[in-house]
Amino acid sequence: MTLQATLEIAGVSKSFGGVHAVADVSFFMARGEVTALIGPNGAGKTTLINLLTGVLPADRGTIRLEGRDLAGTPAYMRARAGIARTYQTPQMAQGMSVLMNVMAGAYRFGKHGLLGSLLRPWLVMADNEELAERAGTCLARVGVSEEWWGRPAADLPYGHQRRVEIARALAQDPKLLLLDEPAAGLNRSEADELASLLVSIAADGRAVLLVEHDMGMVMSISSHIVVLNFGRKLAEGAPETIKADKDVIAAYLGIVEEVA
Repeated sequence: MTLQATLEIAGVSKSFGGVHAVADVSFFMARGEVTALIGPNGAGKTTLINLLTGVLPADRGTIRLEGRDLAGTPAYMRARAGIARTYQTPQMAQGMSVLMNVMAGAYRFGKHGLLGSLLRPWLVMADNEELAERAGTCLARVGVSEEWWGRPAADLPYGHQRRVEIARALAQDPKLLLLDEPAAGLNRSEADELASLLVSIAADGRAVLLVEHDMGMVMSISSHIVVLNFGRKLAEGAPETIKADKDVIAAYLGIVEEVA
């Protein structure tokens, strides 16, 4: 643990029946860095993200965000506390424009709440103008040009939808950004652009957790890598350490030349 620690996970476990999806996992993440979470399919990576976001309750263990214990905290409160995520498949709200999709991520910054909006609807206009400005800033940040903002988000090319989802997460102004296979379905050029974007997002002072099978991306942008296998932590360390770990090579990476 360091003074920079944003997220601290200690002994976190989750079982479904007799299956240990996540078993006694511990590690910490620092702001300003990309931490990768890798492992074979079924290793427990997405389950761990669901535990961090509060979608699933942990059976035991502690999760702390900047020292705050999140035990028993529901998902919406964790989002307010500073945890945002993306999904393996982009989740675009049907019938809503690109800008509106990203505005949805910023609504915690609305000032007047539901009752105030119902009693004084003119306040909603002022709120929406501020939220639209925040959403536009985030879309520009991830490289989605303004010509796309008014289009239905579900109609965008796949690579653009990935960026819109990241923009929506950034609109929450998160301390911790969790990315579940963001490079899936992208071509090499798009994946390289995404890698540069994630490094710059971390450089803004956020902690970034990257779940990804693209080992080129993982090894090039991660400061720290955690490896899961059958729900348990198999290894962790710098990319050079992970590439040379015989247990990791046997369980996941294959021969060293494939990931060099």
